[in-house]
Amino acid sequence: MLSESSSFLKGVMLGSIFCALITMLGHIRIGHGDRMHQHKHHHLQAPNKEDILKISEDERMELSKGFRVYCIILVKPKDVSLWAAVRETWTKHCDKAEFFSSENVKVFESINMETDDMWLMMRKAYKYAFDKYRDQYNWFFLARPTMFAIIENLKYFLLKK
Repeated sequence: MLSESSSFLKGVMLGSIFCALITMLGHIRIGHGDRMHQHKHHHLQAPNKEDILKISEDERMELSKGFRVYCIILVKPKDVSLWAAVRETWTKHCDKAEFFSSENVKVFESINMETDDMWLMMRKAYKYAFDKYRDQYNWFFLARPTMFAIIENLKYFLLKK
């Protein structure tokens, strides 16, 4: 019995040392130097004011009719305090915004997806929106109530595409 416990303690000690060594090696950066803060992904950026002003008013109106944004907001009833803020702020700038919830909520109008699984809720919401509005909207924007979106910047970005 004594030899079994000493083998167990040796295993625990060796395992602990091995984990600590792997953790320390994982934090060492080799060959990065000053490049550590550089990154290669592309930042989305709205066109500058001069580019927008070069487009005539008629062209701008035609372009804005050419794309319409439908906002999908995925919510859970526990986030009800955030719903009002979202509804009163940035969703007013969507061409249409609807809340998709995990269950029926009496306080706010929402579409019940009947699931708590956020992945499944997102898939159902996209399918619902696309099936119902595919001919009216060509951009579907998904958000959570903890997000803040500037829809105008999204639309300006889409003007360049």
